[in-house]
Amino acid sequence: MTNIKIFTNKFSSVQDVSLPENCILFHGVSLDDRGENALSLDDTKASAKLKITYYHETMRLSIGGDEIDADNCDPLLSQYINLPIVFEATTLGLAELYCAIRSVIKLGVKKFDVLYGEPAGYTQERPGGDSFALSNKIVGYRPIPNAVVDLSSDNVEAGVFFLGYEPERLERALEEYQMISSKEVKVVFGVPAFKPGWELNSIVPHLSSLNDKSFEIAYCAANDPSAAYELLEKTKHSLSAESQMFVAPIGTKPCGVATALFASMNQNQVGILYDHPDKKLKRSSGLGTWHKFTVVIS
Repeated sequence: MTNIKIFTNKFSSVQDVSLPENCILFHGVSLDDRGENALSLDDTKASAKLKITYYHETMRLSIGGDEIDADNCDPLLSQYINLPIVFEATTLGLAELYCAIRSVIKLGVKKFDVLYGEPAGYTQERPGGDSFALSNKIVGYRPIPNAVVDLSSDNVEAGVFFLGYEPERLERALEEYQMISSKEVKVVFGVPAFKPGWELNSIVPHLSSLNDKSFEIAYCAANDPSAAYELLEKTKHSLSAESQMFVAPIGTKPCGVATALFASMNQNQVGILYDHPDKKLKRSSGLGTWHKFTVVIS
């Protein structure tokens, strides 16, 4: 049986994060202070620094200057698997993380690092308000290759939503996929949050959506992909034989990292429900704790 472990190291500054010698650093687009900080990481040890972009309209993936169908991106990633691999998750989106992580695991990579930087704060719609300006628009729930799930099937027994600051994302899922309410659904809040009290920014806005639902409410640390992965494993173990589940990672990025890993390791049983938000520039401000998650597969 294949096992996965996630080891966490924390740093007060990205300058304290050390990259492996001759690594390949995969990154996305900088949107805010921490993104700029992440891309200024001392990459003198990196043999290559490559941007990954997922195009939800065509379901294609670009890595560096090359583009390919996302359902078969192995040829682009296979040339890098003999070097240490680092994913900069502060700037990478969920779809990019999943496609790339799934591919390197399939290609036999047994160890890689994932970096993530917390913000000092998130941008509010208006000063002192209780809603946040995180997305320009939300495209809507669209499939990600190799993580497609048929929610109308009785074979999909359960689902897990990792929730964040945007209640409209859950509301849209429940509206577009009304059959979700008939399944064993767990909604997960990030508790403890990145900072004390931040959990209320997530819990309170979702109360009206959850008021008439019989969903199980659960909690796991907002910055701990290992705890999120363990929660997903427990849900999988509750399934009937041959049944499936879905995961909607619409909360913190560490929970998204856990989702990408979990779906990669359990492709026959797990699908991803994701709505591809167009994220706003300056959606957060300042710099918080930095994390290096080391993933080991045995």
